[in-house]
Amino acid sequence: MVLICWDLRGSRSSETVPFHQARVRRNQLEQQGAVVYWSERLANT
Repeated sequence: MVLICWDLRGSRSSETVPFHQARVRRNQLEQQGAVVYWSERLANT
């Protein structure tokens, strides 16, 4: 799992996505104008 944190028009949000979808999701957010300021791979528990 990967934690992605971003800012979109002054509103901060975060989301946890499966590792294999993280790059696609990050690209989607950036295309919407979001600034991704943190992404972190979480330990599998």
